[in-house]
Amino acid sequence: MFNTQPKEALPPMRAGEHESRAGGEQYCFSPLPLPTGSEHAVDVAHLDVRHDAVTMDIRQGGSPESLMTAGHVLSVGAMFMNGFGLLLFFIAITKNSLYDMVLIGWGGGLYTVFLWVLITGIVAVNLALKRVPPIRLNRQRREAAFVVNPPGRFWLPAPQNLWLMAIVGIAVIASGFMGVIEIGEWLRGAREGFPLGLTLLHIGAMAFFYVYPPVYDAICRLFKRERRTVLVPWEDVVAMCGFNPGLGPGAITGFGWNFALLPPDPERPGYTLPGAGIMVSVGGLPGALAQWEYIRRFMEEGADAITPSAKEWGVEWYNAYVAREKAECERTNDMARWRRFRRKRIWEHARFAHWYTEYRMKHILPKAVPSDWLAEWSKPLPESQWAKPSAAVNELSEHLRAAYQRGEKFIEMGDIEKRFGVAEPAASQQAYPTFPFRANAQ
Repeated sequence: MFNTQPKEALPPMRAGEHESRAGGEQYCFSPLPLPTGSEHAVDVAHLDVRHDAVTMDIRQGGSPESLMTAGHVLSVGAMFMNGFGLLLFFIAITKNSLYDMVLIGWGGGLYTVFLWVLITGIVAVNLALKRVPPIRLNRQRREAAFVVNPPGRFWLPAPQNLWLMAIVGIAVIASGFMGVIEIGEWLRGAREGFPLGLTLLHIGAMAFFYVYPPVYDAICRLFKRERRTVLVPWEDVVAMCGFNPGLGPGAITGFGWNFALLPPDPERPGYTLPGAGIMVSVGGLPGALAQWEYIRRFMEEGADAITPSAKEWGVEWYNAYVAREKAECERTNDMARWRRFRRKRIWEHARFAHWYTEYRMKHILPKAVPSDWLAEWSKPLPESQWAKPSAAVNELSEHLRAAYQRGEKFIEMGDIEKRFGVAEPAASQQAYPTFPFRANAQ
């Protein structure tokens, strides 16, 4: 529906519309935050990282699943290198030579596997999490705060750019592997000088992940390219669900459902504000409706109207999970199942994954925003100063509740405003209030 980059924008959709676009399906839930009739309001994608009676921060947080996948890769890689190293060692015993070469190759391989998991599973993910701020919703002001990138292209790639991280990651891994080999050669006397160049390249590539972001921010300040916070009226925010094919070389590799929350650009209908919004995977259209209802009910009805998802990460949760599994295996006298369970958790490094997820949520995610971001804007207001829903929202909500009692479904009604003959609110065509992302002025 909304796209920042194309030369020609697609016509904006309204709540209730459903269209086939770009080989997939798109369902529009808003603008105008209307009840969808979903029986459930569930934080399907675990976007709610913090909320109180006034505000909610939504963003993609840490996940133990991704870390356990990285742990699985580490175990597979280490097992393979140990097996390969053992094979080479037997060959060396047979020939009674090349022992030092086997040790060097084995060490270099293990270090490469470790670097691959470290870069892809921890360092690159942490960098992205620290660079992507949340969307903050304020139900009393009926506004949503988005952090927007400056318009246009910049000659310097952003630190979280996937191509940049991939290139630097390859440099780290390649220089690390070659560095171990060359240092081994130097230690056994096969080369005269210490491989200083490779060592410096490896250290510099690793340091790049930590040095480049502040340098990039300083250059952006110099060229007036800093990000800005934009306050978008709640009733303008676009929520939608897309069902799109995954494309691979010469074939469709699968299909996926995504939920998106986007800020429209009032000065360019059909576009979003650059670099803002969020898009996450959901299990299907019911999951997207449940996710939207979770956010909508908080904004329309308050924190008491939602039930946050149970926290399924952290050392405390993991210990309780393991204890429940052990008690169940003992109750059924199925110790073989318990051994399989323990082997799988060890193979995935599950305890570390849950510990580090807890660390990420407490220490990495807060770095995405300044400590005083929106401090004044986020304070509670006297109830007399609360913003009220528009007449269109109130009228359409009443029509929809009556329609749901008749058995009608939100996604089958088409444009809700046309369906019930309510005039679409006039677009302001004026830029939203905005101020520097890291400024103290609210």
